Amino acid sequence: MHHYDLIVLGTGGVGSAALYHAARRGLRCLGLDRFPPAHDRGSSHGESRIIRQSYFEHPSYVPMLKRSYALWDQLDPSLLVRSGVVYFGPTGGQIIDGVLASARQHDLGVDLLAENALPHFRAPAGFTALFEADAGWLPVEQCVLAHLDQAVAAGAEHRWGEAVVDWLAVDSGVEVVTECGRYSAGALVVAGGAWSARLLQSLALPLTVHRKHLHWFRCEDSRYQSGFFFDLPQGQFYGFPAAGGRLKVAEHTGGEPVSDPLSASREPSALDSQRIEAFVREHLPGVLDERLHHQTCFYTRTPDEHFIVDRYPGRRNVAFAAGLSGHGFKFASVLGETLVDLATGETPAADCAFLGLSRFQQP
Repeated sequence: MHHYDLIVLGTGGVGSAALYHAARRGLRCLGLDRFPPAHDRGSSHGESRIIRQSYFEHPSYVPMLKRSYALWDQLDPSLLVRSGVVYFGPTGGQIIDGVLASARQHDLGVDLLAENALPHFRAPAGFTALFEADAGWLPVEQCVLAHLDQAVAAGAEHRWGEAVVDWLAVDSGVEVVTECGRYSAGALVVAGGAWSARLLQSLALPLTVHRKHLHWFRCEDSRYQSGFFFDLPQGQFYGFPAAGGRLKVAEHTGGEPVSDPLSASREPSALDSQRIEAFVREHLPGVLDERLHHQTCFYTRTPDEHFIVDRYPGRRNVAFAAGLSGHGFKFASVLGETLVDLATGETPAADCAFLGLSRFQQP
């Protein structure tokens, strides 16, 4: 049986980062995944993900984001594209009030825009528009590949096409059983994405998996150079700077529950398509009503929409991240570092105690 200092289960966004950080520390490490690098079967694909610091979800995320920004730049300065993000929403709504709260608490640069300052966007009357210049986007597949390539260059071993059957704690650390073999290690990181509930089944995590849709529309309007986020009565919608004659748009809210992400349909949803088309017609006047491409991904949600990042109860050498709830990829760099810290007994550089498992456990 091959023995390692640390094994990572799942090498998507967070797992690839964990493998990278483990290898950089000189640990003998192994990454295992059912799918090939930068695959399209989970959540870490689809060309782009927004990254922003004025975090409307909760101000406690901001220190993690600042560390994440630094780590993305350390990995490859070309990855984080600072194109800015504009937020539209009603005063008193989740997004506008949340952005302002994070900006005030952490002294972030957020500007109030004048009404009609951005005529290529059409917001409802009375909406507030805020602009965060230091926000932007990450090329998601390139980020995963960069972490994996640099991990392997630093000595990590990466095996894919090898599904994990189970793992168990033993006196020497952990053992992992796959369809192809058995491995042991002193420590374990679990970053299973939509498969987290099965890999951590004894914890009975309160996770639900939702199929989500990504759409690309024809756009020749050069004014769409920043990301955007709309908080509308019918839902929350977001998009990315236009490139190559097309613009990516998706809905953050909603989604279709699935029981098995492996067998879930990858086809478009008629209801989702109708909602996205209506959003584009109403709020993006410079974008043509011509869909060029579609992909699906998965949100693994927790009841409160916040991540779970912690050590496995009773096992100080096993750490996991689960339930990233559709807003986790921007944190992949810092979550990978944090999980290696937790699994090897170190204190994480960024405080993630507010994301602990205990909030879902009975007293």
